[in-house]
Amino acid sequence: MNLSPDTAHDVAASLLAATGDALTTGDFELFRRNFRLPQAIATIGGTRTLRSDEDLRRTFDQIQAHYAEIGLHRLDRWIEVALFDGPDEIRSCHVTHMLSKSGKLLNTPILTMSRLLREGERWLIGGTQYTISAESAHGQALLSGGGPYRAQGAGGAAEAIFQNHLDRVTRAYMEDRFDLLMAAVQLPLFLQASEGAILISDIQQLQEDFSRSITRLRVQSVSDIVRRVQSAEIIGEKRIHGTYRTHILSAEQLVIPAYKSAMSIEMGTDLNWRMTSVMHPIGHMTLPDGPGDAKGYGPGERV
Repeated sequence: MNLSPDTAHDVAASLLAATGDALTTGDFELFRRNFRLPQAIATIGGTRTLRSDEDLRRTFDQIQAHYAEIGLHRLDRWIEVALFDGPDEIRSCHVTHMLSKSGKLLNTPILTMSRLLREGERWLIGGTQYTISAESAHGQALLSGGGPYRAQGAGGAAEAIFQNHLDRVTRAYMEDRFDLLMAAVQLPLFLQASEGAILISDIQQLQEDFSRSITRLRVQSVSDIVRRVQSAEIIGEKRIHGTYRTHILSAEQLVIPAYKSAMSIEMGTDLNWRMTSVMHPIGHMTLPDGPGDAKGYGPGERV
């Protein structure tokens, strides 16, 4: 199979069109045919694993109810980026606009990252991450198993692994150690924010981004970065999705307001954990482009 970005885009667009049709027409069977179970759903603040057709059906019905509640008439969705991660997996990002019958936008744009997996000649959705909060109505529709969803606190092995990874990344920036960051990242790295996606696809891009970040830390006299895990869940055998809060300090003052993020890390064949995607409000792993700008984008390939 041709492993070009164009081919990946075509596969992702086909699945997006099919699931969009299913959601707007209420066709669960069409929806079901495009997913592989178990199916991991992640948001900023919560995760859920769908293990059966009944789980998938319940989630489908809850999304339908949410759409009816907000008066949705049409979904506008498009692929921002899609690329192969080996011959049997595609990683993609798409944007969703929800529109009323009059054409009114009902939501802020939602960026979603999907893992698409090949089974024989078919491609199926194997997992999704949404840049929405777990507490929102949409987040509850995705995560609730019947009653209100409440995130579980971090604990055990998942918490320890996730916090260790946060500490490795923080040390890389505070000590100006690109080698430490490189050891903690799996390329390509997806950065997701509510207004768009950034793709860091190679070592040169990551190095340039790191250097600019170090400069911003020095300009803003950053003396410490404190990241603390809030929730962490093992998904499958080799992936952890977690949430954490970041405080960036100059002396004892916050440089920007503390913010909550979500991140996925995966274990490689060398047993090292590396981050594969980050979701957060400021569009960058550490700092936005300027002081106090909580909506800026860090350097990288805007897609």
